[in-house]
Amino acid sequence: MLVLPTNPERMKVSLFEYFLKHLIEWYCRYYKIHVQDFNDHPKNNLSKIKIFKLHFFACSTDNDALDIFDNFHALPYGHVESTIYDNLDKLTFFKIDNTHLTILSDLEEITGTSPDQNAIIDKIIVNIEKKNFELISFNPFDLVEISHRWFSWNFTFQEARKIGLYSKAISPSLIKQEVKYYSN
Repeated sequence: MLVLPTNPERMKVSLFEYFLKHLIEWYCRYYKIHVQDFNDHPKNNLSKIKIFKLHFFACSTDNDALDIFDNFHALPYGHVESTIYDNLDKLTFFKIDNTHLTILSDLEEITGTSPDQNAIIDKIIVNIEKKNFELISFNPFDLVEISHRWFSWNFTFQEARKIGLYSKAISPSLIKQEVKYYSN
């Protein structure tokens, strides 16, 4: 029997891990490698920065995803879902550091949360691949540059800087309504 997380933070973390599973599958399709070769692949640059940018871009393609991942903040390197960032040490199936992502167990064990929420993650991966399949190959700072073109980041980060901060919450409605960029 599948036990679903009842804690909202744990639910987000579980869905994020389900997202990472699909991100790795996209990476493997792009580089034409097998999942078992992912950890040691020389181009595995799925660092914290890169993953957070790809997560934001994917979420931005669907309002339902922005209702789940609803805690994006404007930080110096762009949009970051703060609940996920604050819970990175609670990942079960992955380890993410400043240079790459490591799979810690079989991807088949990652089941997400519920069929409805999993379907949202499935949809945003398809959406972002359609927007720009090559995005998975961009270096992290190219993704940062793209995110800096977004009004939501520019406006909110400027507001944060006016009061001496380097982080401020971004309204999900702002992200939902703005012009979106997925390439340089």
